[in-house]
Order: sequence, then structure tokens, then C-alpha cells
Amino acid sequence: LQIVFQDPYASLDPRLPISEIVGEGLSNHGMKNRHQREEAVAEILEKVGLRRYYINRYPHEFSGGQRQRIGLARALVLRPKFVVADEPVSALDVSIQAQVLNLMAELKAEFGLTYLFISHNLGVVQHVSDRVAVMYLGKIVELADSEALYRSPQHPYTQALLSAVPTPSRHEKRQRVILTGDVPSAIHTPAGCRFHTRCPLVRPICREAEPPLELKAVGHWAACHFS
Repeated sequence: LQIVFQDPYASLDPRLPISEIVGEGLSNHGMKNRHQREEAVAEILEKVGLRRYYINRYPHEFSGGQRQRIGLARALVLRPKFVVADEPVSALDVSIQAQVLNLMAELKAEFGLTYLFISHNLGVVQHVSDRVAVMYLGKIVELADSEALYRSPQHPYTQALLSAVPTPSRHEKRQRVILTGDVPSAIHTPAGCRFHTRCPLVRPICREAEPPLELKAVGHWAACHFS
């Protein structure tokens, strides 16, 4: 298990060269030979689209997109099977986002990776995900294959989120779902369904009983009394 952090500017130690930032995990896991570590670091840098001689440079010498590639290299140098990607492109320019996402897709195929991709950008989620879980106040409210969730969302919160996603086609019209009310405290969640304070389908049972995550269709789960 490894992780790629959201902010490529804050997640790299400015006092260390890239050879130490990426190679630290190798050292911790028993690769004490410096030349072996530097060769492994140089190889993984090439895998993420950076030059070998960058290992002697410091984070301030790189752009945001390059820093996120270094973050990917640090995660992948230990050859993990599972990578948590915590909003890995949200701090990058849109054009750089596309480059990093395409790189992540290539690395996924090459290394046989599984990503847990965390994001607020539903367009990006649709592009990268095989399966999507939608969360509200810390709880999963819908879980389905990506295609099924975007085609037929079951939970009213998911429906509201997807109605706000811009569409590139002027012929495709979406009926906007406007949520009213304020988001409750994530520490003191409301009784019953935690979405009931903003839900357009709310009924008395929603304020009393928390809906379980139930199977609504093949491979499609939702936590709503009236989905």
C-alpha cells in the first residue's frame, strides 16, 4: 500500500534531493546500498516521464506537474499493489491534469495497480474509475459500476451532484437539482438519514430511521428509503 498526496508542493521535503525523497522507502525496506537505490530511483523516474539526472535536484526546481510525477515515483518505487490517490490532480492546471491522469492509467496497466481515487471532480472520477462510491458526511450513500452510476443514479444526493456536472454537448440538457439548506455538522450528524435536511424526497421516516446500504439493482447499492 502506498499513497499519492493532494498537494505536490507540500508533500515533498524541500530540504532533500529527489534521490532521497524517492529512495527513502527503499532504504527503510532494506536496500542499504546507495548505488542500488539511486539506480532504482532513476529507473522509476523514467517510468513517470522524468529524466534520470533529476535525482540530484530539489523540489523547488520542478513545476507542479513534475512534482506530482515525483510523488507517483515515490509511491511506485516499492512496487505496491494498491495506491491511494488523494485528489492527486486537484492542485494542477487542467492541461497538466490530463497528462497526470493519462500517466496514472499507463502505470496502472504496466504495474497491475489498483487505485483508490478520491476526488470531488466527477468528470475525472468518470474517466478513471471502474467502480464509484459516493459519500455524504462520511458515509457511503451509493456504490455502483461507473457506467451504471452515471447512467442511472439512485440516491438523490448523487442525482444532485451529477446534475451539476457540465456537459460538452449543447444538445444534451440536464435538469438541474438545486439542494436547499445547509450541510450539517460532520461531528454531530442528524438523526435518521444524514441527508434528510437537504433532500427533496424527505419523508417522516427519513428523520427517524437511517437507511441501510441496500442492493437496488445488479451491482448497484444505495442508502435511501425512496431511491
